[in-house]
Amino acid sequence: MQLGSTVTLVYTGKLDDGTVFGFATKEKPMKFQTGMDMAIDGFEKAILEMNEAGEKKTFTVDEYGAYGEYLEGHVAKIPLEQIPVNDVKVGKRIMLSSSEDGAPMPATVLDITDGLVTFDLNHPLAGKSLTFEVELLEVEDAPEDFVSAAEKAQHLKEQAKLLGGDQGEDFR
Repeated sequence: MQLGSTVTLVYTGKLDDGTVFGFATKEKPMKFQTGMDMAIDGFEKAILEMNEAGEKKTFTVDEYGAYGEYLEGHVAKIPLEQIPVNDVKVGKRIMLSSSEDGAPMPATVLDITDGLVTFDLNHPLAGKSLTFEVELLEVEDAPEDFVSAAEKAQHLKEQAKLLGGDQGEDFR
Protein backbone atom coordinates (compact mmCIF):
# COMPACT_ATOMS: atom_id res chain seq x y z
CA MET A 1 0.00 0.00 0.00
CA GLN A 2 1.20 3.52 -0.64
CA LEU A 3 0.66 6.87 1.02
CA GLY A 4 -2.52 8.37 -0.43
CA SER A 5 -4.36 5.06 -0.75
CA THR A 6 -7.95 5.10 0.47
CA VAL A 7 -8.78 2.23 2.80
CA THR A 8 -12.07 0.81 4.00
CA LEU A 9 -11.76 -1.38 7.08
CA VAL A 10 -13.38 -2.86 10.14
CA TYR A 11 -11.69 -2.76 13.53
CA THR A 12 -12.07 -3.30 17.24
CA GLY A 13 -9.98 -1.12 19.54
CA LYS A 14 -9.19 -2.33 23.07
CA LEU A 15 -7.35 -1.04 26.12
CA ASP A 16 -4.81 -3.16 28.00
CA ASP A 17 -7.57 -4.45 30.32
CA GLY A 18 -9.66 -5.63 27.34
CA THR A 19 -12.17 -2.76 27.45
CA VAL A 20 -13.44 -1.94 23.95
CA PHE A 21 -13.11 1.80 23.28
CA GLY A 22 -14.10 1.86 19.62
CA PHE A 23 -15.06 -0.21 16.60
CA ALA A 24 -16.20 -0.14 12.99
CA THR A 25 -18.31 -2.91 11.44
CA LYS A 26 -18.90 -4.17 7.91
CA GLU A 27 -22.26 -2.36 8.03
CA LYS A 28 -20.56 0.88 9.16
CA PRO A 29 -16.89 0.59 8.17
CA MET A 30 -14.15 3.15 8.66
CA LYS A 31 -12.92 4.75 5.43
CA PHE A 32 -10.08 7.25 5.09
CA GLN A 33 -7.31 8.37 2.79
CA THR A 34 -3.85 7.74 4.20
CA GLY A 35 -1.51 10.70 4.44
CA MET A 36 -4.28 13.18 5.21
CA ASP A 37 -4.07 13.14 9.05
CA MET A 38 -7.45 11.41 9.28
CA ALA A 39 -6.32 8.73 11.76
CA ILE A 40 -3.89 8.63 14.67
CA ASP A 41 -0.29 8.26 13.54
CA GLY A 42 0.40 4.78 14.95
CA PHE A 43 -2.82 3.39 13.49
CA GLU A 44 -2.11 4.81 10.03
CA LYS A 45 1.48 3.56 10.09
CA ALA A 46 0.32 0.00 10.82
CA ILE A 47 -2.39 0.21 8.13
CA LEU A 48 0.21 1.33 5.56
CA GLU A 49 2.12 -1.90 6.26
CA MET A 50 -0.90 -3.91 5.10
CA ASN A 51 -1.42 -4.65 1.41
CA GLU A 52 -4.75 -5.97 0.21
CA ALA A 53 -8.42 -6.51 0.94
CA GLY A 54 -9.08 -9.44 3.26
CA GLU A 55 -5.81 -8.96 5.16
CA LYS A 56 -6.13 -9.06 8.97
CA LYS A 57 -3.74 -7.68 11.55
CA THR A 58 -3.59 -7.09 15.30
CA PHE A 59 -1.24 -4.39 16.55
CA THR A 60 -0.68 -2.12 19.54
CA VAL A 61 -0.06 1.61 19.35
CA ASP A 62 1.71 3.19 22.32
CA GLU A 63 0.51 6.47 23.84
CA TYR A 64 2.90 8.52 21.67
CA GLY A 65 1.52 7.03 18.44
CA ALA A 66 -2.03 7.53 19.73
CA TYR A 67 -3.23 10.47 21.83
CA GLY A 68 -0.03 11.38 23.66
CA GLU A 69 0.90 11.16 27.28
CA TYR A 70 -1.48 12.13 30.05
CA LEU A 71 -0.55 15.64 31.21
CA GLU A 72 -1.40 16.60 34.80
CA GLY A 73 -1.16 20.25 33.71
CA HIS A 74 -4.24 19.78 31.54
CA VAL A 75 -6.53 19.70 34.55
CA ALA A 76 -8.31 22.97 35.36
CA LYS A 77 -10.72 24.29 37.99
CA ILE A 78 -13.43 26.71 36.88
CA PRO A 79 -16.16 28.31 39.02
CA LEU A 80 -19.50 26.57 38.39
CA GLU A 81 -21.26 29.85 37.56
CA GLN A 82 -18.88 30.35 34.59
CA ILE A 83 -19.84 27.03 32.98
CA PRO A 84 -22.26 27.59 30.05
CA VAL A 85 -23.87 24.15 30.51
CA ASN A 86 -26.71 23.59 32.98
CA ASP A 87 -26.34 19.83 33.34
CA VAL A 88 -22.80 19.50 34.76
CA LYS A 89 -22.20 16.04 36.27
CA VAL A 90 -19.05 14.11 37.21
CA GLY A 91 -17.96 11.94 34.28
CA LYS A 92 -19.79 14.01 31.64
CA ARG A 93 -17.89 15.40 28.60
CA ILE A 94 -18.78 18.95 27.68
CA MET A 95 -17.44 21.52 25.26
CA LEU A 96 -15.65 24.54 26.73
CA SER A 97 -14.38 27.59 24.87
CA SER A 98 -10.62 28.07 24.76
CA SER A 99 -9.63 31.40 26.30
CA GLU A 100 -6.99 31.82 23.57
CA ASP A 101 -9.06 31.55 20.40
CA GLY A 102 -12.59 30.66 21.45
CA ALA A 103 -12.39 27.28 19.72
CA PRO A 104 -14.47 24.53 21.33
CA MET A 105 -12.47 22.20 23.53
CA PRO A 106 -13.83 18.93 24.95
CA ALA A 107 -13.39 18.42 28.69
CA THR A 108 -14.39 15.72 31.17
CA VAL A 109 -15.87 16.73 34.53
CA LEU A 110 -13.74 15.10 37.26
CA ASP A 111 -15.17 16.74 40.38
CA ILE A 112 -17.58 19.40 41.62
CA THR A 113 -16.72 20.75 45.07
CA ASP A 114 -17.40 24.08 46.78
CA GLY A 115 -18.65 25.72 43.58
CA LEU A 116 -15.58 24.70 41.57
CA VAL A 117 -15.69 22.26 38.67
CA THR A 118 -12.50 20.29 38.00
CA PHE A 119 -12.07 19.50 34.30
CA ASP A 120 -9.71 17.10 32.58
CA LEU A 121 -8.72 18.56 29.20
CA ASN A 122 -6.68 15.51 28.16
CA HIS A 123 -8.12 13.22 25.50
CA PRO A 124 -9.90 10.32 27.27
CA LEU A 125 -7.37 7.89 25.73
CA ALA A 126 -4.27 9.97 26.54
CA GLY A 127 -1.55 7.97 28.28
CA LYS A 128 -2.92 4.64 27.09
CA SER A 129 -1.67 1.97 24.71
CA LEU A 130 -4.33 0.94 22.22
CA THR A 131 -4.65 -2.50 20.63
CA PHE A 132 -6.45 -2.81 17.30
CA GLU A 133 -7.79 -5.87 15.49
CA VAL A 134 -8.18 -4.76 11.87
CA GLU A 135 -9.45 -6.30 8.63
CA LEU A 136 -9.03 -4.43 5.35
CA LEU A 137 -12.18 -4.55 3.25
CA GLU A 138 -10.99 -2.43 0.33
CA VAL A 139 -7.86 -0.59 -0.80
CA GLU A 140 -8.05 2.07 -3.52
CA ASP A 141 -4.78 3.22 -5.08
CA ALA A 142 -3.52 6.72 -4.40
CA PRO A 143 -4.22 9.34 -7.06
CA GLU A 144 -1.25 10.00 -9.37
CA ASP A 145 -0.80 13.56 -8.15
CA PHE A 146 -1.33 12.83 -4.43
CA VAL A 147 0.19 15.31 -1.97
CA SER A 148 0.04 14.39 1.72
CA ALA A 149 -1.11 16.75 4.46
CA ALA A 150 2.49 16.90 5.78
CA GLU A 151 3.79 17.88 2.33
CA LYS A 152 1.09 20.56 2.00
CA ALA A 153 1.95 21.96 5.44
CA GLN A 154 5.65 22.13 4.56
CA HIS A 155 4.86 23.85 1.25
CA LEU A 156 2.66 26.43 3.01
CA LYS A 157 5.40 27.08 5.57
CA GLU A 158 7.91 27.70 2.77
CA GLN A 159 5.48 29.94 0.90
CA ALA A 160 4.76 31.96 4.05
CA LYS A 161 8.49 32.66 4.39
CA LEU A 162 8.70 33.85 0.79
CA LEU A 163 5.55 35.95 0.96
CA GLY A 164 6.51 37.36 4.36
CA GLY A 165 9.94 38.55 3.24
CA ASP A 166 11.76 36.02 5.44
CA GLN A 167 14.44 35.01 2.91
CA GLY A 168 17.28 36.08 5.20
CA GLU A 169 20.59 37.46 3.96
CA ASP A 170 20.11 36.01 0.44
CA PHE A 171 17.38 38.54 -0.27
CA ARG A 172 19.61 41.61 -0.05
